[in-house]
Amino acid sequence: MTLARLRTDIASLYKSSPHPDIIVPEGGPSDLTKVSVHLLGPASTPYSEGAWKVRLIIPADYPGSPPKAYFETKIFHPNVQPNSGEVCVDTLKRDWSSQVDLKHVLLVIRCLLIEPNPESALNEEAGKLLLENFEDFERMARLMTNVHALKRSSFAQSTPSTSSSTAATTATATESEENSGTIYADIDQSSQQLSVDKNVLRPLEHTQRGAAPGSPVKTTKPKKKVGMKRL
Repeated sequence: MTLARLRTDIASLYKSSPHPDIIVPEGGPSDLTKVSVHLLGPASTPYSEGAWKVRLIIPADYPGSPPKAYFETKIFHPNVQPNSGEVCVDTLKRDWSSQVDLKHVLLVIRCLLIEPNPESALNEEAGKLLLENFEDFERMARLMTNVHALKRSSFAQSTPSTSSSTAATTATATESEENSGTIYADIDQSSQQLSVDKNVLRPLEHTQRGAAPGSPVKTTKPKKKVGMKRL
């Protein structure tokens, strides 16, 4: 790990959030290899009323290797593994570049809430619904948000420029999480806003179940064009 680079990225993140929907707690992390934030659901999406705790696990050779990202609050999303909460997106896999910082990583994760990719889903149920019936997907995503997510309204007064408000609302939401019993168990350990090109929104393509190693990946074209409403 390039410790100087990691310290720079974390300092930049904790100095100013990359987006108002990304709530960064005060004070910095006690462990530089684990960074937690709260992600607010973007407007005009089924996630708009919710908030989720997201954790980044930084590898020993960062930025040579990408961090891993996990939703610690349960979410119904095609590109989030239902059991572990792991996020799968090409930016954190084969498209990783040492020029990408932690702020960019968090922006990519937020973009997934606006435009999920059902073609290579980690949550098969969510991916199938998004492909076959967008209205049903929206209904289920909104229902699961109401059941499992933190309330976005808890963070309504939080902005990157109001650190005291951020600290208060983050503490309230964290207490709510601990009492809700809906977040995942802790995951073992295993920054300027950048423009997001079309590749960073493409989750990792997985080899189809039962395919021989090295065989080409086949994808099924959606029956109709679907997509989340953009901000």
